[in-house]
This record gives sequence, structure tokens and C-alpha cells, in this order.
Amino acid sequence: MANKPRPGAVRKSKKGPTAGTGGHGRKALEGKGPTPKAEDRPYHKAYRAKQLAERSAARRAGGKP
Repeated sequence: MANKPRPGAVRKSKKGPTAGTGGHGRKALEGKGPTPKAEDRPYHKAYRAKQLAERSAARRAGGKP
């Protein structure tokens, strides 16, 4: 059966997907700015330590008239 009724449904080759990122690589190459200091990053241990220090300092200062 040489001419199949649906020739478009047949894969022409068994190669992988077409090369290219679809534009994602451009985003990755854009500058993201400087890395913030450790105490400015909310997920960093130093940030938590700074917050605790500020809270305890405020508690010490605010307690006395």
C-alpha cells in the first residue's frame, strides 16, 4: 500500500525535537543585577539574625521610659 490515505499523520523521521530554546535562553542571558547582601535576602540565615537583633534592640530600648 504505497499511498496511504493520511500521509500527514506519518512521521517523516525519527530524529529528536528541533534545536533551539524557544526564546528561553535570551531571558537567561539578560542581566539580573547584583546579588544582594546576605542580610538583605529574606531566605538567608544572616537576614533572620539581623531581624532578631533589631527586634531585641527595639525591645530593650522601648522597655524603659
